[in-house]
Amino acid sequence: MSWYVLVERGRYGESELSSKIPVEGGREAAVTRAEEVARSCTPAMHLSGTPIGRMVFQTSPTSWFVELTKSLWSKSDREPATIVEHVTVRAAELVHFQELIPAEPPKKSRFGR
Repeated sequence: MSWYVLVERGRYGESELSSKIPVEGGREAAVTRAEEVARSCTPAMHLSGTPIGRMVFQTSPTSWFVELTKSLWSKSDREPATIVEHVTVRAAELVHFQELIPAEPPKKSRFGR
């Protein structure tokens, strides 16, 4: 079928699929694109120009685990705080697709309710 790069972000013990990037060119193109995304993704809440730290771990031939860190000061802090975000990036082949059938509007009862 077709290949995608899936980006999953985790914060506060929750994770969500934040990006689903279609890739043309098959498995190798998807793996190459996934590694590029892992090396260049930014934190979900990021101000342009703010430096970030990054550690990229290849966990399988098609997936990467990324730890992003940024440092910031708030008015009440005596030292900078470090915020950590984890991102998992995978090259994945779509092997099944079933289109969603939209729900029909509810039928009105004969009593007007």
